Amino acid sequence: MSNASEPALKPKRPSIRQELHEILSPKTSVLFLASLLTPAAAFMLYPFLTIYFTHTLGLAIAVAGSLLSLRFLASATLSFVGGWASDRYGLVPVYALAGLVTAVALWLMAYLHSVAVLALLLVVLGISAATVNANVRGLANLGVPAAHRGTVQNYVHWLNNVGMAMALPFSAFLLHAGSSRLPFFVAAGGYLAMAAVVAWAFRSHAAPSPVAASRSNPWTIVRQDRAFRLLMGAFLLWVAVEMQFESNIPLDLSRHFPHGAELYGTLGVLDLVIVFALQLIVSHWLTKVTSPWYGYLGFLLLGGLIVGGLWQTIFGWTLAIVLLSVGEVFSISQIMALMGSLPQEGQQGSYFALFGMVQGLGTFIAYAGGGTAYQGLGPGVLFALCVPAAAASAVLYRQAHQLHTRTASRVPLARQA
Repeated sequence: MSNASEPALKPKRPSIRQELHEILSPKTSVLFLASLLTPAAAFMLYPFLTIYFTHTLGLAIAVAGSLLSLRFLASATLSFVGGWASDRYGLVPVYALAGLVTAVALWLMAYLHSVAVLALLLVVLGISAATVNANVRGLANLGVPAAHRGTVQNYVHWLNNVGMAMALPFSAFLLHAGSSRLPFFVAAGGYLAMAAVVAWAFRSHAAPSPVAASRSNPWTIVRQDRAFRLLMGAFLLWVAVEMQFESNIPLDLSRHFPHGAELYGTLGVLDLVIVFALQLIVSHWLTKVTSPWYGYLGFLLLGGLIVGGLWQTIFGWTLAIVLLSVGEVFSISQIMALMGSLPQEGQQGSYFALFGMVQGLGTFIAYAGGGTAYQGLGPGVLFALCVPAAAASAVLYRQAHQLHTRTASRVPLARQA
């Protein structure tokens, strides 16, 4: 007979294969497919829009940059509308509508070249495409037991990255991105196809609860859920640092090295290899370790960009990208795991819409604020600022995680009372 005073054994965490066996179902498989193909459709087009606007349509560089910033601003300020609608009318119908709107907007962009019309269409895309992404995450959260929601969110994030990596060479070499209308049509077809597939797979999905939906006002969530506010602060800083890889690093490399574009492409492959190889392994490993400091260290590694900013050599930038990539793997795994456990019943749409808004705002800061700092203060100062930003992100995440853990531990006691 066991001694009652002996400490209970800590339950053994399942392996990655066991986790997949527990979370995979026909519906989650469809969502994983959407997590792969929808970002792929987007990245067949969006990274090449600057080239298309300037080289094919003949717009000025400043005009092209301003047009693209509208998409990020719309996502950062208006995509809460999609979350609000999803919680009231259902994640599935709003997802299907957002996919249809995105497809139509992309198709129109292939033919309508007025700056005013393009601006309007990019604002629409900022809202509709963000709603598509948010609702996939929301549906994924509903389709698995609560204990696996963080794991599913990490799989969704990983598949997003895989889809984006697949799309870039496919679009550049086969679709003649930047000079052809083909990427617009393929991207529109991808959004439309996944809208139809998800709507069919979830045709019997339960309608949202009117009581739960009445509590899904995005601003009420932000005001009442302090752990969520802290996590969004951490994620905002995380995006602002991580997006330097796409915003100011290519600019810096092109200015300091004769073949800066080729070097950026090589470093991009290195980043993708590290992220794809490590993310699922690291996210699974972090659930097993007892010390949280390994995870916090991951946030600090994002600040490794200072190495490249100050040590302007190929080796310096290679080391900086390795630090950034490893830090990204460790930190985003924790952010997604916590994000998976925060949404309450009937509030999945609003939570993940707000998450997308913060991502859009962080991207805008990285491009607009980072570019201003690069030009006014220089690369050394800009990339040095990544260190305190990464440290602040770690502190905010730690506070959010501790607060959520304390709150969650009190819920069963309150129910028993």
